[in-house]
Amino acid sequence: MRLAVYCDFISEGLHPLQLIVQPDPGELNWSEVLYLPLSGPFEPFEAEQFGDLIGASVLLEDLVISHEEPEKIGIQLPQISARHPEADISLLILQIADVEEVLGYRWEQVNISI
Repeated sequence: MRLAVYCDFISEGLHPLQLIVQPDPGELNWSEVLYLPLSGPFEPFEAEQFGDLIGASVLLEDLVISHEEPEKIGIQLPQISARHPEADISLLILQIADVEEVLGYRWEQVNISI
C-alpha cells in the first residue's frame, strides 16, 4: 500500500491538500475499517499520477478514530463500497482538512520523502 500526499502552493508555501491511499490489487477488505498511520514519511503525489486511475473520495463521515491507536485514522470501507458498488477503485482520496477535523489538529508540515 502506498501512502502519498498531494500538495499545492497556497499563499507563501507548499501545503498538503489530500492524502492519497493507493492499495495493491486485492489488498483491501471492503467489509472492514482500514486504519492508516499518519506519522509519515509520505511520498509526494503529483497531479499527473492520477491518470486514468479510478479514485473514490473518502468523506468526512467515512473517517473514524482508533481509540487503541490514536495516531491512526480509520476509513470505513463498507460505506465507500456501498456508494461505489462494482467499482474497481485504485485510489482512496482523503481531504487533509477532514483528517484534521476528525483528529482535532493541523498538519503544519508534512514529512514528505522525495
